[in-house]
Amino acid sequence: MQRKIYRSLVGVDEVLPIIESYRPLVPLGVVELPVSEAVGRVLAENVFSPLNYPPYTRALVDGYAVRSDDLVGVYEDRPRKLRLVGKVSTGETRLVTIGRGECVEVSTGAVVPYPADAVVPVEYTHQEGGEVTFYRSVARGENVDAAGSDVAEGEVVAWKGTQLTPTLAATLAALGVRTVKVYRPVRLGIVPTGNELRQPGEPLEYGQVYDSNSTMVYAYAKLAGAEPKVYPRARDELGEVEEVLHRALDENDVVATIGGTSAGPEDLVYRALSRLDPGIILHGVREKPGRPLAVALHGEKIVFSLPGFPMSCLLTVNLYLLPVILRLQGVSPQQLPRRRAVIATPLRGEAGIRVFVPVILAERGGRQAAFPLPGHSGRVSLMVLVDGFAVIPENLEYAPEGSELEVVLNPFQRAYRVNIIGSHDPLLQSIVASIPEAGEVRVVNVGSLAGLQAVKSGVADIAGTHLLDPETGEYNVPYVKRLGIRDAVLVKGYKREQGFVYRKEVGPVSSFAEVIEGGYRFVNRNPGSGTRVLVDHLLEEEARGKGVDAAELKERLKGYSFEVKTHEAVAYLVSRGVADVGVAVRYVAERYGLGFTYLASEEYDLLVRKESLEKSAVKRIIEALRELSRRGDAGLKGYIVGPETGSIIEL
Repeated sequence: MQRKIYRSLVGVDEVLPIIESYRPLVPLGVVELPVSEAVGRVLAENVFSPLNYPPYTRALVDGYAVRSDDLVGVYEDRPRKLRLVGKVSTGETRLVTIGRGECVEVSTGAVVPYPADAVVPVEYTHQEGGEVTFYRSVARGENVDAAGSDVAEGEVVAWKGTQLTPTLAATLAALGVRTVKVYRPVRLGIVPTGNELRQPGEPLEYGQVYDSNSTMVYAYAKLAGAEPKVYPRARDELGEVEEVLHRALDENDVVATIGGTSAGPEDLVYRALSRLDPGIILHGVREKPGRPLAVALHGEKIVFSLPGFPMSCLLTVNLYLLPVILRLQGVSPQQLPRRRAVIATPLRGEAGIRVFVPVILAERGGRQAAFPLPGHSGRVSLMVLVDGFAVIPENLEYAPEGSELEVVLNPFQRAYRVNIIGSHDPLLQSIVASIPEAGEVRVVNVGSLAGLQAVKSGVADIAGTHLLDPETGEYNVPYVKRLGIRDAVLVKGYKREQGFVYRKEVGPVSSFAEVIEGGYRFVNRNPGSGTRVLVDHLLEEEARGKGVDAAELKERLKGYSFEVKTHEAVAYLVSRGVADVGVAVRYVAERYGLGFTYLASEEYDLLVRKESLEKSAVKRIIEALRELSRRGDAGLKGYIVGPETGSIIEL
């Protein structure tokens, strides 16, 4: 099969104009709906008030309606009596009048009798017999809501192009508006493609993934007021792709296919799109991630072929699909919210490509700091962690640490009070889950070294770290000092048993030499993680003992460059037979039923920003560590707590 090469790539800012040059992005039609059913839709015409509001002059408090002139000069020590001539309750529609020296008792919301111009609250009065004694004066209009003072009949109360919100709907209902004309919602067909996809809940084999993109696109479209529908997965067969695509085109205004748009020989979607009329209008955008985006037309129907990797799909939905949906529903073009932020680590751009880097944001000293999240567009965990995307423009190939970049914000970003960024650890995860403020805490597993950098930049409140300094044999503190991190303290954690994990049929493994000689497949940890530092240290020790170069030993270790970022991932791959052996904590070996050979007890500590020590969640985490120390038991196998656990060390 011939490999598909992208057409001429277009710029990010060219995508929507190109679409509109073929198919104007104007509303699809108008429908009239009851106000309550139209919430979320966009008004297709101005809405005028059919009445004056309030429709009658009403009392704002319980008390007595008076003519304010009758109480001029009245004070607590100079009271005045007025004759009580009646009472009006809320909901009564009879008209009552008063004369000079008279008053009427009224309830909150009741009609104020003519020509009364104020209401004195009941607590400043005393009623006895047919008279009421007043102990304060009152200003004209006080505690009175005059007829027509809020909204005038014929006034525009909702403008064309406005999204009908719950509060606006309530306002229209108060004015007696029963129905409104709104733009018709876009019908969006969502077509996932790929042999590897399975629906959540189905059995998952190694080499398959659950379809998350359809859920994401559906949810975004639903929140935008569209009417989305997900179609059955189309397998990687051209006929099947075309069949599902045309069914979706027949039933919808816009179709979004997912996956199959890259330059690989098995990516069939572009072939199906090329057979539409007029077919593909663009294929490939000068952006990263999201480069494989394709857009096609079939008559007046628009087809977006979205990339399959989650972050690529998310970005293209926000940049292109949602704006088209909104404009077809009458919403004026709007940019995603943006702000400027200082990046915590250097970033590389690509000449001629606009690069979008997922980041976490935190405010420090009145400035926004952005910590770039490591990884690629296939990482689904980034979707819930990301606050936005730092934008590296096409003409910038390198942005050093401390550079200020524009950040395109995630419209559904969630505010977290505490960021824990660093080395993955099951016990720390358990501690965070146990505290009442767990919902305020974001845990990002990027490795010890990246966590320390995140604390230094001000984005992280806490970094979990277990970095061994080979020169001193000391954990963590040498790295903190080497990085010049200030305004932070070290909270002592616990020791973790690290060792070889392997399937029991592989047999006991006690050295890297045995792994190499046995031809076992090794799974490594990511650079910057404490476990990777330990692996490299042990390899160097073995190399010295054998009188060989450490680089040679690493070269002979099958899978040295095959890396994952968590202990669970190491154990999972070994348990599934993808690899034979790795290095991880004892806890995951027990969890996955693997053999374990002890190598070292490492120290896992928390580096905490001093200013974060007063945050409630941080206090709870430290107290939880101290409670483990008092109990003398971490509760997880392979963890060792001591009297120093939870203690704070000034650096």
